[in-house]
Amino acid sequence: MRLNRLVIGALVIVVAMLWGGAMVVSAERSVVEARIAVAANFRDTAEAIALHLEAHSDYRYDIIVGSTGKLASQIINGAPFDVLMAADRVRPQRLVEEGFAVADSLRTYALGELGLWWPEAGQPIAISDLSALDPRDICLANPTLAPYGNAALTVLREAGFSETVLAGLVRVDNVNLVTAMVAQRQVRAGFIARSARVVASKRDNVLMNETEILWLSDHEPIDQALVLLNRAQENAAAHFWVEQINHPAIRALIQADGYQLRPLESARGR
Repeated sequence: MRLNRLVIGALVIVVAMLWGGAMVVSAERSVVEARIAVAANFRDTAEAIALHLEAHSDYRYDIIVGSTGKLASQIINGAPFDVLMAADRVRPQRLVEEGFAVADSLRTYALGELGLWWPEAGQPIAISDLSALDPRDICLANPTLAPYGNAALTVLREAGFSETVLAGLVRVDNVNLVTAMVAQRQVRAGFIARSARVVASKRDNVLMNETEILWLSDHEPIDQALVLLNRAQENAAAHFWVEQINHPAIRALIQADGYQLRPLESARGR
């Protein structure tokens, strides 16, 4: 009986030592994580960036997707994000000014392009031709939340559409949903991001004929900026994300997904 107790006692000691050793190893290899809040149009690219950075570091990334306006509002209200990758420059700048983000981390990471997708519209497509449609057949991202929606609203106003017509347009939470609305034929035309065309071609789950899209390349590109949030000042993973955004491999991923890039010397200042 005593022997059994001695054996059990020895086993307990061994297990405790092994467990303790495992805990030490685990502590030494603890993974640093960062939560990256990403504008909806940049979702797939951000996920590709996360995979690349995780493959080349010990860091891990959680991608949270939403409209730029909602993400910025969530940050102000205490959402535990570490980096904001917005679809504009206005909101990251505002977060800096209001004390939520680190000023010298603000930089442009991509330039987006807006397009009008109008399947079966006939050739050629023109903004003015939208006047033939009921406003409820035209979709855009909510201009108060989504920079791509705001850009679409500007295009329509410049084309002479009345505020009455504009008020009747279908508005959805973000620009990705516009693509879905048109693809599902819930509306006849919608203002999409060029990145949506690239994603569709990769996934092969949405049929998008290039001849059905009017790219608004004569308008200013959409300046998409990122910023490191104050809560992440000591987060090595978040810093690594921001620092690597201008690495050639990351810039290649961004460009391959349909975005333009600023020259490196101006990306930070703009």
